[in-house]
Amino acid sequence: MLIDTRRVLAVRCPRCGRLEVRDFFVFELEGTEPISIRCQCGYVIIGIVRRSRLYRLQIGCIVCETVHELLLDVKSLLHNDAVVLYCPESDVDLGIIGHAHRVEELLATEGDLLANVVGPGAMDSEFVNVGIMRDVLRRLETWAEQGQLYCGCGNYYLDLDLFPEKVEVVCPRCGSTLVIYAEREEDLAAMEGLKEVVLKRGAFTCIDSADFRYRHKI
Repeated sequence: MLIDTRRVLAVRCPRCGRLEVRDFFVFELEGTEPISIRCQCGYVIIGIVRRSRLYRLQIGCIVCETVHELLLDVKSLLHNDAVVLYCPESDVDLGIIGHAHRVEELLATEGDLLANVVGPGAMDSEFVNVGIMRDVLRRLETWAEQGQLYCGCGNYYLDLDLFPEKVEVVCPRCGSTLVIYAEREEDLAAMEGLKEVVLKRGAFTCIDSADFRYRHKI
């Protein structure tokens, strides 16, 4: 039986925000020297080296602004259609490795809003509160995965802009924008209890602690 050793890697560059998709053969990872993959902007987005039965990955994180070391079992890469690489701190999707058809399917249907980052400017500066930002992104991920975050115009494919103090969710179809501040615990409290978030068609809306205080008469 022939074993298909061709794989595709899709990973987003934390420097410029570009989604890089590269194909390779598994046997290319058998050497003792790390294989480095660079973005078109020159940034090394991932390094891979085999150590016994594991692949050791060094991958740049668009959320933590650092490089994470991930371990991937060799059998997982060979026997699974695709493996999703997650940030160990925030559980945000950082990349996908697998067969081309499965990677394409995941890129087309994934709930990971970070796949649509269009404003990497926040990656060049520190977040006001990294912990709060991670929690906000995690909640956005959950809503998106459950189909509970979408625009009133019917569009579920939204763009995400990251800033030091906030997140902007934008509908590319009608231009509606939802701003979510991520600076204080009160900003997280403003998201509590929300089961569904619908952007108002063509409008600008906001979820923040001030709105929380107003709604709860604090």
